[in-house]
Amino acid sequence: MPLKITFKKNYIILEPEAGTDFRQIRAALARLYYVPGLPDKNRIWLLKDGPENITDDELRGLREFIRENYPPDVNMNKTAIVIESDFQANMASAFKSLLADFPFEIEIFTDMQAAEEWIR
Repeated sequence: MPLKITFKKNYIILEPEAGTDFRQIRAALARLYYVPGLPDKNRIWLLKDGPENITDDELRGLREFIRENYPPDVNMNKTAIVIESDFQANMASAFKSLLADFPFEIEIFTDMQAAEEWIR
């Protein structure tokens, strides 16, 4: 499975596996937007094992996909991104900047516990 999804009481943890690509991330986002009850949950993206090869064009494509599919009137207001590598830090920072005008906050962490404390 390219993306492990763990459901907690108040949030969802998304863990892309090594080799996860743009298409697989987009498919996971689509699932989150259209399954009843899921769009309202805050998210933690745990990038421990991947991805390591998302391009700037793909990040912009994710932004447009989110803009087109983000459900109206949802309660989700926070997304945490937990990173381990310099590439992931750069990618997460670029993604955060691209989504600065969206109706939810994005914060970047190097520690899962800190991300969980913030997301609650």
